[in-house]
Amino acid sequence: MNPVLHVESDPHDLTMLNIIECIKSIQCEDHFASREKRTQRERASVVKGFQQAVVHELETNLAEEFVWSQEYKHPSDRKDAVDIFGTSRDALVVIELDANRADQVAKKFLSRSAIFEGNKIYYISLCYPGTEYMSVKECIKYFDYCANLARRLGNVYAGLLIQRI
Repeated sequence: MNPVLHVESDPHDLTMLNIIECIKSIQCEDHFASREKRTQRERASVVKGFQQAVVHELETNLAEEFVWSQEYKHPSDRKDAVDIFGTSRDALVVIELDANRADQVAKKFLSRSAIFEGNKIYYISLCYPGTEYMSVKECIKYFDYCANLARRLGNVYAGLLIQRI
């Protein structure tokens, strides 16, 4: 299981390509291979472990370009945190980890785009397997919508799903 790129708003942006390649290299088998029923707390623990693995990979491979943090809270919005946040002189990286639910993808993209208005944003939706009732096709459709809006806002977007290759 690995993150698989489904949608990107700018296939020529080198910064986004480097971030995507770093994320795609992460082995997800240990985190998401089991399809056993888990409690909400157990699922949150699995996602937290995966989040730490992603940050470790980014810090290992892209430390010269960005400073990375987890659970970043913007001063104007103390209730909600960005899962993985990268900063540089020129841009911000926002990576949100969610189950493959289109409504979560859309909600997070919209709110982050509004909160960080005025900054160049590299936004990544990194979705892990949800329940059998969550539509992967609908999630990918919303990746397309987010990519379209990102282009209009002067930002860069990528949508990835963790899948068996």
